[in-house]
Order: sequence, then C-alpha cells, then structure tokens
Amino acid sequence: MNRCDFILHQFLTDENDSGEAPLPSVRVEELIYVLQELARLVLHPSTASIVELPIVVKGVGDKTSNVEHTHLLVLFPSLCELVICREARVRELVQVLLRLVSTELGLGKRHS
Repeated sequence: MNRCDFILHQFLTDENDSGEAPLPSVRVEELIYVLQELARLVLHPSTASIVELPIVVKGVGDKTSNVEHTHLLVLFPSLCELVICREARVRELVQVLLRLVSTELGLGKRHS
C-alpha cells in the first residue's frame, strides 16, 4: 500500500512540476497499470480486517457484508488528489476507484 501511495503522489508531483509539458508515456502507463490493478484487487476478509484504517472508518467492515476493497480506503486521499489529473484515462480510472470506495462505505451499489 505504501508503494502504491508513493506512485500516486509522485505522479501528481511530477505532473505539477512539468507545467504544461506532458509526462513521459511510460510514467502515465505505470500509473494506469497501478490504478487498474487496485481496481481488480479483492481482499480476503481476514486481510481486509487488518488493513490499517483511521478510527473513523474502522467500523466499515462491520456494517457491510462483503468488504472487498478496503485497501482503497487507505488510498482515498491520494485518489482524491488525482481527480484533477490532466490525463483523461487516469481520471476515468480514478472515478472507477472512487465508486468502489463509495461501495465500501455503503454509499453506492455493488457492481458485479
């Protein structure tokens, strides 16, 4: 999770530092890969129960019967920062991940 968070933060930092110049495609592809894998990742309930979450969201697992994307709650602040990314593909994937977060919080419908 720390490595994923670092990649998300570093991408945003690099994009901000680059001004109007586009980032190298390999950097964009790296982030897209990480975001796609985060969306695909489904945690086993015993793993999800030990993910370090802020106390405010600790009870999420108790309120939902099928918590699968707890890892996204840890990355939520970084995902919110990526909403303003210039890359459309990145923004689309972030939207998918934020929808998964809303589902984890019991605010959205579960998609199969």
